[in-house]
Amino acid sequence: MVKTSRVTDRRKLQFSSMPDILDDVEYLASGDPPRTTGNWSGGQIVQHVAMLINFSIDGFPAPRLALPMRILGRLVRKRALVDSLRAGIRFPRKWAFLAPDGAIIWEDAVEYMNESMARLGTERMTAPSPILGKLAPEQWEQLHCRHAEMHFSFMHPA
Repeated sequence: MVKTSRVTDRRKLQFSSMPDILDDVEYLASGDPPRTTGNWSGGQIVQHVAMLINFSIDGFPAPRLALPMRILGRLVRKRALVDSLRAGIRFPRKWAFLAPDGAIIWEDAVEYMNESMARLGTERMTAPSPILGKLAPEQWEQLHCRHAEMHFSFMHPA
């Protein structure tokens, strides 16, 4: 298992909107599946990011965090929306729903991302974050950009 916080072979990315995320997926999908420098395949990375987009619309199937964690989440909210997210964070087992399908193939993950992005044309990201609390759709977009930048940095064109 790769210690992702120590991986140096990562792409430098900066997304400012949800279409930027989709543009990068389409760029990577224009050739063979990307190579990755972390523990997940390209399909797993794309599926995971798309899952969180869907959760921001539909709500999270997450157990409620303990009060100290919810307070800490609110305190770091502004920073999480603006600054790069750290790689290597592990969630407890009860948050296993965040893990991608180990058998997902690249093409299916790209299709899933396209479906998730298409939802944004008619649905809004208004579900509360189990960590950061209530977010406006614009804040969700910022968070998804930071989240995708971190995960997609481990994918490289084939």
